[in-house]
Amino acid sequence: MASRNSWSDPILLSAIEQAFDATWLVLRAHETCPDKAQIAELSMALSHKLVELASNGVTEPEQLRRLALESLSGSHRAQVSKKGPGVVQSEETP
Repeated sequence: MASRNSWSDPILLSAIEQAFDATWLVLRAHETCPDKAQIAELSMALSHKLVELASNGVTEPEQLRRLALESLSGSHRAQVSKKGPGVVQSEETP
């Protein structure tokens, strides 16, 4: 990781926070099973995905959001099909 992507960099931390908040709104808006365990699982998966993306050099909040939605919508659908209803779909961005 380049020094500009240090985990103590307030700009990077702010970008991750912005991306989490924006992504979380979309994920929750499409979640039809508000089970607390599933919500906690989804929150943790989103956090891990954003850290992974940032570790790979993605630092723009909108790009973090888009990539996280693309990744989580597919993996979450697979989990949900085993657990019950509640499909998450990413929003299309122009």
